[in-house]
This record gives sequence, C-alpha cells and structure tokens, in this order.
Amino acid sequence: MIKSQTVLGQMIARMADEDDYRRWTAQVERAGHCVRPVRLVGSAMTVNAATGEIEATYASEQEPGGALLVACKDRRESVCPPCAARYRADAWHVFAGGVTPDDGGDQVGHPMVLATFTAPSFGRVHAARDGGVCRAARGGRRGKRTCEHGRPLWCHARHEAADGMVGAPLCEDCADLAGLVLWNASVGELWRRTVIYVYRALAALAPALDGRAVTVRRVREVLRISYAKVAEFQKRGVVHLHVLARLDGVNPDDPEQTIAPPAWADVNLLTAALAHAAARVSVPLPVVDGRAAAVARWGAQLDVRPVQPREVDRARVAGYLAKYATKTVGDSVSGLPSSRPRADELDVDGGGRIPAHVAALTATVRRLARLGACRALRLARHVHTLGFRGHVTSKSRRYSTTFAALREARRAWRRSQRARERDPWAGGDTGLPDDDRAGTVLVGDWRVAGIGYRTLGDRVLAEVLGREHRQAREVLRLGLAE
Repeated sequence: MIKSQTVLGQMIARMADEDDYRRWTAQVERAGHCVRPVRLVGSAMTVNAATGEIEATYASEQEPGGALLVACKDRRESVCPPCAARYRADAWHVFAGGVTPDDGGDQVGHPMVLATFTAPSFGRVHAARDGGVCRAARGGRRGKRTCEHGRPLWCHARHEAADGMVGAPLCEDCADLAGLVLWNASVGELWRRTVIYVYRALAALAPALDGRAVTVRRVREVLRISYAKVAEFQKRGVVHLHVLARLDGVNPDDPEQTIAPPAWADVNLLTAALAHAAARVSVPLPVVDGRAAAVARWGAQLDVRPVQPREVDRARVAGYLAKYATKTVGDSVSGLPSSRPRADELDVDGGGRIPAHVAALTATVRRLARLGACRALRLARHVHTLGFRGHVTSKSRRYSTTFAALREARRAWRRSQRARERDPWAGGDTGLPDDDRAGTVLVGDWRVAGIGYRTLGDRVLAEVLGREHRQAREVLRLGLAE
C-alpha cells in the first residue's frame, strides 16, 4: 500500500506544474512513448558554416529533470513494446517492399517464394501436440523403447505450449548439445554458402542458352537472387530461417536496376534450386570432445511456398515475417534473458530459475568457448543466444528499401510537420536546434546520464500516455473520430 501511495505521489508531483508537465509530455511523445528512454545531458547548437555564427542553442538543463529523453530503439518486444512496434512496422515495409515495391517498380513477373530452412535433429525432445500425447511408445520389446542409457524414448504427458519441458531432450546423455550449439554458431555461414549453391543449382537446372550449357558465371550475368530473412528459435534451442527469396533479372547497362528475369526463370526453377542447394550445402564444424570431424547441414524439413504478388499476399507474408523480427530467444526458449546476462544470471544451482535443459545448453556454450578449436566462434559473447551469432533480421542489398531510408523518411516528415505548425521545438532559443537548413551544421556535446525514467510514477504516466496515443490512432484509423 505504501508503494502505491509513493507512485501516486510521484505522479501528482509530476503533474503539479502545468508548464513543466507539458514540456515533459512533449519529450515523452518525441521519444515515441518509450518505456525505457535514454537520458542525455549536454547541449547542442546550430552553427552557420560560412560565418561561424551560432543561430540556435539548446541545453538539456532547460528540460524537466535536466535531461533529454531519447527512445531506446530496442527491437525486442519483451524489452520495450513501443520501440518494438515501430521496428516491426519498419520491418513490414522492408519485407513488403520486396514483394511489390512502393517506388513504382514492376516486379509482378518476378518469381518469389517463402522458404523455411530448419535444423537437423540433435536428439529426441518433448513436444506440445495440441493436446495429444507427447511421444507414444513404439516397438514391441522393451529394448526398443529405451535408449542406451536405459531411459524411455516415450512420454505420455500432454504438454502445453508454455510448459518448460517442451524442447527438453528425452535423454540429456543422448542429446548432442555440443552439435546443437556449434550448428547455431554456423547458421550465418551456412546461409552464405547456400546462396552460392543456389547459383550453382540454377546453372545446373536452367535450360541451355544460345545452344550452350549454362555456367554459373552466365547465370550471374542474367539472374540475381534477392532475399530477406528472419531467424526464429525453436523450443529445442536451435535456429531456423524464414526466407523471402526472389529471382530478378540483371541489366548489364545498369546493374543496380531491378528488372524482370527471363521467362524460363520461373517459380518452379527457384523452388528446385533452393531444394537442390539445401540438400548439398555444408559447413565444417570444429572437432570437439574427441569426435570425428562433423559438418553443419540443413534439416530434412524444407518448406517452400510460392508468393503471389497480390496485395493480400504481400501484406500476409510481410506480416508473418515482421512478427518474428521483434522476438527474442527467451520468447521461445524458456528462461533465457532478452539480452546478454551476467555470469550468475544463468545459474540454476539452488534457485531453479531456468529449466535444467536450458542450463545444460548455456553450460555447453561456456564450455566450448574455452576450447581452442572454438575460439574463432567467440561463443562467450553469445551464451544468451545459445551460440547464434547472426542478426535476427537481414536482407540482400537490392531486395528493397532499408531501415535507414525509412528512418530518414520519418525524420523528414516530422521536420515538415514542425515547420507547418510553427512548433517551438523546430528551432530558436527555446527548442532543439534544427540541422536541415542549408549552410548550417549541428554541433553537440552529449553524454548518457542513465536509462529509463527516474521514478516509477514517470514510467506509469508515460505508459498511460502511450496507451491513449495508440487508442487515438486506432480511432482515426477506423474513422470513428469526427
């Protein structure tokens, strides 16, 4: 009760001064209602590049609390929902722009597929089967129903999706935990080689051109593979990739231009090339635990589905990928934190804070990180991702627009809005200096004072303002406002 009164008192204190509260809410709005903004202290000025004259100044001391609030821009939903929502919206535009570009381009005839590349098996695991039995017992003799360690290879439980047992191995001694971690660490290289193998497969499967067999060099002269991909963790702790792959033609006079591919390069050719490459590509793994040399390969389950360049398909596929862009490993693997933890935060001795099989995986990452054969993988930096070292979201250079271009477009729109409304924040002695006027440069001196709001009352108020802002936008979207 005392804590509630304290939070309420903090909220009342924030709202006591009308001018101070109005300026604080303006900061919260500019930060996108971020729940853990970065507090900056310092100053900035707009300087005339020709004369050296200072045209506008700004200091954080004039803000409530003496700090400027800036959005954390974290993509993870579990860390900051408002910033993750913005990242997810940007990701949607990046993905959708490659299906049917918004810049007036014509890619209707470009073959495109949505492919899911999975990992191989590293041992039998518990699974949630929509109310069904986890694993039915098979085999008439008991010897066929147990592993070499005497543990049963069946489970009659009916696990829920949120059950911590889902993804855990039936026998930890049989599970290849080292192979799982090394596979995660090699996914980036495996995909890079997959693209190379796809070009080789296209050369092998393409019809003869000009009466001659098609070489890889010839294929690269007429075809280009553009893609966007998102990494998602399965419950068992391994990564699989969702990939939007597209075949483009190549204009020899302007390689940057995206044109339609030849008529023979259809969706069937792209599907066959992806399957051909996935079945043959491999990456050598470090030799650990005295095992024979091993390689990383894709799993046998490869799902490839054509994407139609219709508006409904464009929105559906882009939304499907964008929802994974803001997930963390912890959203799929129970107990893992959203960011790199301290050494003691993944310890389950006595506390049981994370499931035993997750603790075994993190312990395997740390153990492999100390081995000389795995030094190049830098596994110690990726304990919280179970060895995965890549980006969650990535794309080829010519697939579509970029996140940077979307941020710049949003920034330009805000500048135009401020100029139209003559907002004092647009410049002058009372607002932030503007850096888009010709002949001027912005000079700043900033340092980080902290992350997050100073009080819990401020955070609660910011969350309320953010909720009201989202509700107002939804009302406008539905046309309910007069």
